[in-house]
Amino acid sequence: MSDTDQVTFTNAKFGEVTVEATSILTFPDGVPGFERLKRYGLVQIDEEAPFLRLLSMDEPAVGFVILNPQMIWPEYGPRIGPEDLDGLELEKADDLELYCIVTLNSDPAKVTANLKGPIAINTAKMLARQMILVDDTFNTKHSLLDASKATQEAKAESR
Repeated sequence: MSDTDQVTFTNAKFGEVTVEATSILTFPDGVPGFERLKRYGLVQIDEEAPFLRLLSMDEPAVGFVILNPQMIWPEYGPRIGPEDLDGLELEKADDLELYCIVTLNSDPAKVTANLKGPIAINTAKMLARQMILVDDTFNTKHSLLDASKATQEAKAESR
């Protein structure tokens, strides 16, 4: 891959960041609260797995930590209608991936994931949209620590 296949931008927290051009997400409508910011670099750091960084290329101070919720909550399957996916130009269901924004805290018990507002990504075209679910099954502050403990307990019981 040549240097022209990479894009470098500045982030207030991480400094100069270089991503593959194929790791740039476009949010046609922006992210709720940040509607004017359309382009984000998706950064994967091995030591931070399963978390990813979603860093604005338009505003150095804006960035999010995201996570594939099914890695923590395997049963997560929100009801998503075609209108929720408007603007993503999806051609195949296999091109759809869901992520959620994580709120970090120095206290691990207070690290939460927003399952009410998943981010849908068309991985073929790198188009994304954050949806706000009308379903009351999920909320904006699901504890990752509680979910991890529940998963470990379920595995222990199945042995």
